Amino acid sequence: MTSVSVEVAIIGAGTAGCFIASLLDEAGVSCRLLEKSRGLGGRCSRRRIDENYSVDLGAPEFAMNADLDPVLLAKQQAWIRAGFVSAWQRPSARFDATTDTQMQTTLCATPSMNTWHKQIAGHIDTLTGSRVQRLQKSAGRWQLLDADGQVLTEADKVIVTSPAEQAYDLLKDFDGFKECKTVADASLAQYVCAVGFSQPLNLSADVYRGGHPLLHTAIRESSKPARGTARGLAEVWMLHSTFAAAQHDSPDALIEAFCQHFAIEQTAQVLTSHYWRLSRHDTSVRQGQPFIWNDALQLGCCADWLDSGDMQGALNSSLQLFRAIHPAQ
Repeated sequence: MTSVSVEVAIIGAGTAGCFIASLLDEAGVSCRLLEKSRGLGGRCSRRRIDENYSVDLGAPEFAMNADLDPVLLAKQQAWIRAGFVSAWQRPSARFDATTDTQMQTTLCATPSMNTWHKQIAGHIDTLTGSRVQRLQKSAGRWQLLDADGQVLTEADKVIVTSPAEQAYDLLKDFDGFKECKTVADASLAQYVCAVGFSQPLNLSADVYRGGHPLLHTAIRESSKPARGTARGLAEVWMLHSTFAAAQHDSPDALIEAFCQHFAIEQTAQVLTSHYWRLSRHDTSVRQGQPFIWNDALQLGCCADWLDSGDMQGALNSSLQLFRAIHPAQ
């Protein structure tokens, strides 16, 4: 394999990696994404159920509020105009107050969450299916090596956007990155399960969040913009466990809890499930700027775990690091 040389190498092609890659690309900076999985998206992955239907397996939405950074607001409007992000207006409620619904509006990518990643970064040089195992300096430039010691990419700067545990494994020998370990130790796991019903459930809300010991969130997947449902099913629900439940329960426990809570008598069809070992992070363990940058080393991090722990945090972390290393913007 011939090594590629760029100005900035970005490890991880999830939300933070794809966004900072797009910002750098727009600024005329040559960059390359390196991703251990098969494609873009990270925790916004999509899983196919049959040849015509798939579900959002991870992050379900973007925040939408007027308090966002003006650049992020402008980007959101541009994504909406381009047609791959849509407003998702839905009735929402807590599990412990199921009849007290309120209308909320967020954003989601259409027709799937990882469509956003493909639209903003699909044109950028990307090496997928390749895990960066080690970083080293040679002749003043960074070399990114795989498990066999083969150089995958050379770059002037390196940005790591991996979960905190994986970032720490790469960065623990360099100054300024020990706090990755602190956040890694506070990582939170989560089960996600897709369940289908042959008849409409007639529940009053499309999203339930909070107030249940096992269920963190339940989302009527078929209520999201440009989503359909699997053949033979009237509704599909995505069930996200609480972080405590992921320590000892299973997807079966989530389905049972959901059906019991809403007194559902019809048989639930399990479509797929997934265990996110590094789903979210306890962001209270870290304060300060939402990125890490060592200017002497030309090495840094941006990720959701450096900000609010969600997609909006990933976007803000990427934007702020971009401004730090490209101050003209």
